[in-house]
Amino acid sequence: MRPELWDRLSGAPVLLPDSATLLGRYLIPAGRHVVSGVAVEPGAYLAAGAGRWTLRSGGEHWAGDFGSAPTPAPIVMESIAFIAGKVADLQQDDAPLSAWTNVPPLVNGVVDRLRAHPLERHLKAGLGHLRAVCQRPHARLRTEDVLVPVSKARRITWRTVVHLAAHSETWAARRLHGVEPARLLTPVQIADRDLYENRVVATLLDRLWRHVLAGIAEIDQIDSMVGQGKDLIQQAEMRPDWREKRRLYAFIADLLMGDDLPARISRRRRELLALRNALAPLLASELRSGVRGPYTGPPRLRPTNLFDNDVNYRHCRRLWDVETASRQGADGLAEPVHALAAWCRDFARYALVLVLRALEQLGLTPTGTRAPHVGEPGPVYAYRGRTVRFDWNHDDTFTLLLDDEQVLRLVPLAHALTGQSDLAELDGHLTSLIAECRVAVLYPGERSEREALPLDRRLAVHNSTMVPVSPTDLGSMARVARALRAALDEKIMLAYPARVTCQIAGAGALAGRFPWLVWRDGQLLVTCPPADHELARLTPALTDLRIRTDAARQQGDNAGELDRLRIDLLAAADQITSLSLCPFCGRRATTFAPREHDTYWCRCSCSTTWEIRRCTSCRRNYPVVTVPTLADRTGGDGDLLDEEFSQEVLAVPCWQNARSYVCPFCGHCPESAACDRCFLIPRS
Repeated sequence: MRPELWDRLSGAPVLLPDSATLLGRYLIPAGRHVVSGVAVEPGAYLAAGAGRWTLRSGGEHWAGDFGSAPTPAPIVMESIAFIAGKVADLQQDDAPLSAWTNVPPLVNGVVDRLRAHPLERHLKAGLGHLRAVCQRPHARLRTEDVLVPVSKARRITWRTVVHLAAHSETWAARRLHGVEPARLLTPVQIADRDLYENRVVATLLDRLWRHVLAGIAEIDQIDSMVGQGKDLIQQAEMRPDWREKRRLYAFIADLLMGDDLPARISRRRRELLALRNALAPLLASELRSGVRGPYTGPPRLRPTNLFDNDVNYRHCRRLWDVETASRQGADGLAEPVHALAAWCRDFARYALVLVLRALEQLGLTPTGTRAPHVGEPGPVYAYRGRTVRFDWNHDDTFTLLLDDEQVLRLVPLAHALTGQSDLAELDGHLTSLIAECRVAVLYPGERSEREALPLDRRLAVHNSTMVPVSPTDLGSMARVARALRAALDEKIMLAYPARVTCQIAGAGALAGRFPWLVWRDGQLLVTCPPADHELARLTPALTDLRIRTDAARQQGDNAGELDRLRIDLLAAADQITSLSLCPFCGRRATTFAPREHDTYWCRCSCSTTWEIRRCTSCRRNYPVVTVPTLADRTGGDGDLLDEEFSQEVLAVPCWQNARSYVCPFCGHCPESAACDRCFLIPRS
């Protein structure tokens, strides 16, 4: 029987899957288990190196894999590990919440990463020797039998006679005296370059090539991040809230604090491109084509005549030793099971920093200094007259609660979903991510990876429930904030109108006395925020509905019911009043206009509008927020939303008409007949 694992996505135990699993999704249950030969504690991640895992429990054995590319680039993993280390220090020091939100979720040590690697200095010094070995490799003579024309045959052996007798196709003619051969199997001396030393040098060349390519990719990521910082400066100038501007400027300062970054990046790129151009011709050299496979022996090379006495091979051995030492230092933990499990934990702590900073960026005000602790009630915030709490769960997931009611679970999933090029594999992973309850999945993903996907996949991997994040992508915090806003504001705004069930005789008459009340189907509906003088009239109006005790008519006093009705109406009035608070500046709306189909429209003195609209396709209500500076911007894929709107949007504007919005429930907008995006969404 397959064992049960804890599924972080659904928050429940599930049977061990028999298909490709997602790295970081499952936790080991209680009991004795061995993952890829290593005993693990209960609650550990199902993780193993080389993309495959094995699980042993008792006498049974199961195996699986994580797909082709479960982890992101090294610069991403190293930076997230650095951020997670800071979080561990804050936990140990019991630091206040403000210290947690001050941790920058960026690539660490940008200036240090722009310095030349020690391996590259040795490569430059030994490049001439490496080139000489690749172009003129040593070889040993090897005898090989080759079929050649008779005119070129200089030597025959017994194999020649045996082959000639067995292969009539090599005969020219049959004579009376015997066979006249056309071709003969002749021994020749061939230079064999598949030596121990040459296999070592060929493997060294491959590793140096991968090192240079990884360095160029890292520089491109840093350059892209710096470019995003410059774009954010322009975006910050357009933000309507001065607090948001200040947060963005501080965020950019953390990134661009290094001096002369563009010149450093350009110089570093030129150095790496020069090394790449020098190594590229060697990939097609005689040495590389002369070996039949890579060197797979121990890192410590054994002494040979070539390595000891040939100057070119001796320098290649020194370069091998430098490369091996640098790679072992960068590999970190030697045990891949522990290394990948640590990566999953590190990514969860990085996601924690992102969410805490996103809550601050949304303008939520903490009511204390308490920092999050695993398994305990987390920090509490005030938002639009409501109470928001953020909890850190035992399984490294997070819960967002509005007035003690869960509105969103956030699941950090350390699997690089868009890192693979196999669309079928990506589709399989996306299908497995369908959860029973509302979940926002945070996963490591780069913009360049998403841009290489077809449009329908781009929409699938970057939306309100799929949130790609990376320390090299400055839009990460904005898209997390947008996912949080969608959960909070949707819950707040769709709680309209506030409904109070009432069975008191004559209660319907209250709706005729107060313009903010409507009587419908045995319920009093609060449809707009009441003024203070109208609330003052509520108690006398309820007193008029009081029925005295009448023993003859067997009627009891309804004072208790009226008191409960008064409390419920005041609570409903407070709920609707909270809807009138601007989601950006926090001020009271200057206009609150109820509309048909239980919708409304609000406008603030800062010109921000928020409303409930009714979808023309699925007939469900959905919330919309419009910031004046962004009112004329059309929508697009998730990366475009990051650039244009940041977190200042709820429903996504139509791709054709900025005044229309895409329904978050069915994915259609009023412009479905002409909208490019809606053609990707099948109609039900």
